[in-house]
Amino acid sequence: MSEKAFIFDIKRDCSEDGPGIRTTVFFKGCPLSCNWCQNPEGKTHDVNLSFIPNLCKPQDCNVACVPVCEAHCLRFVDKLQVDFSACTRCNNCFTACPTKALKPVGYWISLDELMYQVCIDKPIFSASGGGVTLSGGEATQQMDFCSVFLQALKKHNIHTALETSGFFNYRRFQNLILPYLDIIYFDLKLINEEKAKQNTGQSNKLIIDNFIKLIQEQNVKVIPRIPLIPGVTDTEENLVGWASFLKQHNSYDAVLLPYNPLWIDKMAQFGLTPMYQHKKHMSQQDVEKCIYNFQSGM
Repeated sequence: MSEKAFIFDIKRDCSEDGPGIRTTVFFKGCPLSCNWCQNPEGKTHDVNLSFIPNLCKPQDCNVACVPVCEAHCLRFVDKLQVDFSACTRCNNCFTACPTKALKPVGYWISLDELMYQVCIDKPIFSASGGGVTLSGGEATQQMDFCSVFLQALKKHNIHTALETSGFFNYRRFQNLILPYLDIIYFDLKLINEEKAKQNTGQSNKLIIDNFIKLIQEQNVKVIPRIPLIPGVTDTEENLVGWASFLKQHNSYDAVLLPYNPLWIDKMAQFGLTPMYQHKKHMSQQDVEKCIYNFQSGM
């Protein structure tokens, strides 16, 4: 079993990734390619080059990053310009940049180091009823590591949760991960298979099959979540469809997640072009309409 994980962030004081105050570990790599992905840096299995223009202070460093770039993907013409597609990850610019305007996103971490990082927060978990949540990307892409990590957390009596797209090998999941989870937050995006393929890059058949198997297990709490993406998943057809499906399988704890457009700004940071454009938060009226449509299917 793997003793190292490829992650892109560890966030503390999280209140939306499970009960209590939690520390969330974001694993890199995802089998889906959702057009609205909230964590685009988690989709790839490689290190991402991140450039934050607001942090770039060429007057302070004399543009030290440009001459050390082996791929010549950095230029300075009035301001620093980055050719993301030419980057070979020589990593020289990261050490040359004093303000961290240029930085890598994605790194390997050992089990011991990760346990040290999360156990720092154990007193907060105990006081708030919180714990550790595995997120991503898709954590189940690194199932062997997740298994030993979750087992280590359980030895420390730490509450565990998983946020998942549901796209995984069920038999391996059942053996390696399921026994060590307290809660699973299971994303249900599009009930129509063709629309799922179009917007997530994958069929939804495996996801639906895995969800049905999980709720039949009855030894772990499974909470379905539907991200509300304007014009995509928030339609009456989709919401009523999911509501009818959940009712059929006696699952009544679904959570509707209002759309958050902050990911669009993230895309520019990684030199990516959004496949979906909607830059406004959902209004309360829009959210209430979604709730009404969903409840009408129940």
